[in-house]
Amino acid sequence: MSAKEFALQLKKIIEDLKENGTTAIYCDNLISYLDKVVNSPSPVVSDTELEKYKAELQVWVEKNKCAYLSDLEMFRSVIFAGQNAIRSAFLLNGGASVAILAFIGKLTDSQQDKIPTFAESLMIFVVGVLIVAMTSGFTYLSQWLYAGDKPWKLKIGFCLNILAIVSGLTSYGIFIWGMCSAYNGFINFV
Repeated sequence: MSAKEFALQLKKIIEDLKENGTTAIYCDNLISYLDKVVNSPSPVVSDTELEKYKAELQVWVEKNKCAYLSDLEMFRSVIFAGQNAIRSAFLLNGGASVAILAFIGKLTDSQQDKIPTFAESLMIFVVGVLIVAMTSGFTYLSQWLYAGDKPWKLKIGFCLNILAIVSGLTSYGIFIWGMCSAYNGFINFV
């Protein structure tokens, strides 16, 4: 506190006392008040303290900026990994569907009685492609809802995110099921 601020504060206190009917101030009371002011922490900051505070503030700002950028990069990597997982599942099920379809097309020339054996595998892989497409849709919807700031949107977005993860994993499981079905068809192909 500067001397001018102290003088203004002391003047206001004395004026308030005078308005309340006090005509004299006892020296002991005034000394007690002045001791409190002297012993109170000084709001006047030295140049050294001010520079130290500025440096600490700058470090804090840089740490928060670094943490924000790190979180942003982690979010981007999660999105990228999710996109790759969806592409992989689509490639697995879609590629298997095309391969089985080509094989069934070849069977129509010579052994039409074997087509139902592989039609089941084809259907399983096609369902896998459908589930991957739904996974992509769930991912889009969850990100769209996460962009909102309302709590109910965030809850629904979280649920759709979980649904996208589960359906993505399901598409991998369906690929394994279709692969086993096709394997059994090839084993029994005599």
